[in-house]
Amino acid sequence: MNKNYLKGVRKERKIKKEYENKGWVVLRTAGSHGFADLICVKHNPPYVLFIQCKPDNYSEKESEKILEKYKSVNGSKFVMYKVL
Repeated sequence: MNKNYLKGVRKERKIKKEYENKGWVVLRTAGSHGFADLICVKHNPPYVLFIQCKPDNYSEKESEKILEKYKSVNGSKFVMYKVL
């Protein structure tokens, strides 16, 4: 398997675990190539959080472009993490 892919998967799983430990229900959208790698849902109060993970060499300009495009998806929050 591709080393970069494995690095990204490890980061996604780490973030997924962190949110689950905080009481979120988290879905990892592996292979979807959509705008979010993780979809986090909290029930009280109802809230949806979309998370995108990108490599650490992803430029700030590219990151800002994605954040601007998806900063609010139907009133939900969009967050981007860089893969370390």
